[in-house]
Amino acid sequence: MSLTLDFTGERFVPGIPGEIVYEHWHRYAFAQSFARGRRVLDVACGEGYGSAFLAANALSVIGADISAEAIQHATARYGGVHSNLRFLQASAASLPLEDRSIDLIVSFETIEHLPQSLQAPMIEEFARVLAPGGLLILSSPNRPEYSPPGTPPNPFHVYELNREELETLLKPFFPSQIWLSQRLWFGSTLWREPVPSSGAMVAQAWQQQEDGRIAAARLPVAKYFIVLVARDAQTTLPTISGLSLFSDVGEEELKRLYHQAAEVLRLDKEGLKLQKTLEERTVRLQLLEEKRQSLEEELQRKDGEIKLLGYSLKDKEALLRYRESLIGWLRWPLSRLKRRFSGAGRSDSTHE
Repeated sequence: MSLTLDFTGERFVPGIPGEIVYEHWHRYAFAQSFARGRRVLDVACGEGYGSAFLAANALSVIGADISAEAIQHATARYGGVHSNLRFLQASAASLPLEDRSIDLIVSFETIEHLPQSLQAPMIEEFARVLAPGGLLILSSPNRPEYSPPGTPPNPFHVYELNREELETLLKPFFPSQIWLSQRLWFGSTLWREPVPSSGAMVAQAWQQQEDGRIAAARLPVAKYFIVLVARDAQTTLPTISGLSLFSDVGEEELKRLYHQAAEVLRLDKEGLKLQKTLEERTVRLQLLEEKRQSLEEELQRKDGEIKLLGYSLKDKEALLRYRESLIGWLRWPLSRLKRRFSGAGRSDSTHE
């Protein structure tokens, strides 16, 4: 089995660059602290990277996906990495697991891939397999922001939800809820040294306004919602930080953006060169077109002269034929007269 799963444009595969890296890895990084010592179910695990990541801290992890290809790949690539990790093929709306057998369910970017008729059964299945005190961490694109009017739809998404619709689905089964927003937000990071041993930091956010002033940041609209929920109303939800940041040591996405910017500048320079060459060739083509029109006009004039010359030659040929016929007509009586006179001379001579 190949250790590389094809990237379809939707299912994240490690090694693929772009925003998708930060979005997907950040969700699993956020979930990892809740996985410690728990029985974890990763629904729609896809390639399996997230299940393997959670298995480092969890008591056990099951990665489930409806795709047989994805499960075969995940088993081949990660099955031998952690003894507490296994993968199974299953639908999110019909999980082959016992009631109350899971302590933590993570399901990132799953619900929008199901038809609306199966979304409530999926949430109900999550509630069925969760043990008392269990948690669900679920993410979903925010339809008004993810798919605003006029944008082409994501061909992999069947039914996207807005916040109200998602909350309506969750409330009957998961009354205790904490909502988080996620979106890539480019900026600078400033932190205190030394970092507190607890790792906790109080977050500030600043933003340059359109008029150039610097003011407290207006947080962007969520492109994705991440909801941390509990099945039981009496379950105390964990305390979470107000702001969670994710980056990579090599800043690969930033480097990729710099590379793209440099490539754009290079292509702009090449474009200017090509534009200049095109303009020069356009001028040459215009001159050639003018020359062609001039030659065509000269050719038409010559054609007219040739036609006139043809008419003149025909007239001369007709006159020559008439002259020859006239000469022929004159030769006939002259030949008779010549014979007559020549005959008369011989007669006179004989008579003498």
